[in-house]
Amino acid sequence: MPIPDDWRFAVRCQDGVVAETEFLSASSPLLLPRDDCARAALVAMEDYFLYADKPFVLSLAPVGTPFQQRVWRSLQAIPAGQPRSYGVLAAELGSSARAVAAACRANPIPLFIPCHRVVAAHGLGGFMGAASGTPLRLKNWLLEHEAKI
Repeated sequence: MPIPDDWRFAVRCQDGVVAETEFLSASSPLLLPRDDCARAALVAMEDYFLYADKPFVLSLAPVGTPFQQRVWRSLQAIPAGQPRSYGVLAAELGSSARAVAAACRANPIPLFIPCHRVVAAHGLGGFMGAASGTPLRLKNWLLEHEAKI
């Protein structure tokens, strides 16, 4: 299932590791990967859209606080197709749902660090700092894509 036509995905590598990803609007120009890191990220992304349960095998270097790093490691352990609530993840980490949500919002590498797999107790919750609109449509699409595995 290819990503919807109205979204683009950007990858920024630094020193050979993925440092940042971003979902962009369809008006953003398409650029070919410029280095091995970006090419590996593109292959991993293409594999994900073909096989949602294939784990990402990429070198990632997200910059964040020690707590954010803990949350992001936990996000990477959530299997595709098995979303968790902010509250459940918070309980696993000995934290609060709001703190987990803030760490998800600060995630510099969405998709490869799958913050979209964390949902509210009664609904989608937020995504990429938004509570509605295109980011929530994207989160819903990603969860539906993963539910088909």
